Amino acid sequence: MSAKRKQIISAAHQLFVDKGFALTSIQDILDKAGIAKGTFYNYFESKNQCLKAILESISEQVEQERREIAIGKEMSDEEVFIEQVTVRIKMNRQHHLLTVFETVSFSEDSELKLFMEEQHRAELQWIGSRFNDLYPDKAQDYTLDYAVIFTGITHHLILTWKLGSSQELDIEKVIRYALNSVKSLSNNQSYIIDPFLPVSWLDGDDNSKEVDITSVIKRLEELNEQLTKQKGTSKQKELTQFFIAELQKTTPRAFLLEGVIMSTKKAFHQTRFEHEVKQITEKIWKIIQ
Repeated sequence: MSAKRKQIISAAHQLFVDKGFALTSIQDILDKAGIAKGTFYNYFESKNQCLKAILESISEQVEQERREIAIGKEMSDEEVFIEQVTVRIKMNRQHHLLTVFETVSFSEDSELKLFMEEQHRAELQWIGSRFNDLYPDKAQDYTLDYAVIFTGITHHLILTWKLGSSQELDIEKVIRYALNSVKSLSNNQSYIIDPFLPVSWLDGDDNSKEVDITSVIKRLEELNEQLTKQKGTSKQKELTQFFIAELQKTTPRAFLLEGVIMSTKKAFHQTRFEHEVKQITEKIWKIIQ
């Protein structure tokens, strides 16, 4: 991410926390960042896009840390899961995201609300998939139910703790308690009740993955055009064209895509395209998982 983009995001983020998203104006961001209006619009089309960039950047950090935690470890290891969930909660605290979410919830902007819903959907789906890793024999039909229950227990324990104490709460203790509650439920679930929410409840239509691939290819083609106009390096163009060609295949080769993602991030590091490339590669990760 360029220094100027980071400067704008940092200023906007602080204002969204202090004043609220709705009460923060573009002019407030310009004054806080010490930049001209033209500079802001070089990077963002609107205040909404600026907020999206903040949330996407934090989500990228969370996903990266979660992957690093899992390297060389069994996905069925409960300690890995606890550590991965802790990353998200601590990141939310560090960046005061709950405060930001509260101010955005009053927004009338349908596109922004949809974006926030997608963030929530993605987190529930990730937690559900991890329960399938943890308890494949018991949780398979209940993964989304368990994700909702786990998230609800965690969220409300944290809120209720704050109502009765000013002391710092041990987040890992909360997560462990919520996990043990779900595990206890899973031991008897199939003998008691059918799943409330089908595992596919949040998946969208059957063509959702195809749509994702199509949208990624479109973004790659747009990036390729920008590289031509902005005189990008031959290496950058080759990597972009590789992704386009591979994703257009009937069955993209996941192992090849995985291998090229890291080298692509390095090739675009500290360039004006770094943020866009990060977003694209994160979407490719999700497609091939």
